[in-house]
Amino acid sequence: MNRLAWSCVCLSMLVMVAICGCGDKIDQVEVSGSVTINGEPIEHGTISFVSVDGQSTTGGSVIKDGVYTAMVPPGEKAVLVLANKLTGEEPMYEGVADSPMNETYEMITPEAYNAKHLTPLKASITGPQEGLDFDLDSDFKG
Repeated sequence: MNRLAWSCVCLSMLVMVAICGCGDKIDQVEVSGSVTINGEPIEHGTISFVSVDGQSTTGGSVIKDGVYTAMVPPGEKAVLVLANKLTGEEPMYEGVADSPMNETYEMITPEAYNAKHLTPLKASITGPQEGLDFDLDSDFKG
């Protein structure tokens, strides 16, 4: 096969993959709700919905001012939450005058909420859901 014909075949294959996609697409649904710790909204964090049986992809979102909206494949999910609180600033370059500052953070969610095998948070996603709320306990050890 000459070079021009081979290039056309490769280009055609790339276009077909771009149009058709690679394999089956997993349907995702929108879920939303609030996330609090000891009743207080989590200002900044992340929430992940991990398949319990490992058969679908993970869905997730950021948490902003205690609320989230995520695209999640249907199924039984373990819910993971990670949140940090801004505690201050420190110099980027210690001992350097006029050093830029870095923000410092402290994790406010117990580590068990960010481990699939320890989290008590579960969700059964069957379709779009609003009001899928989670209240975490800062003393939870798993």
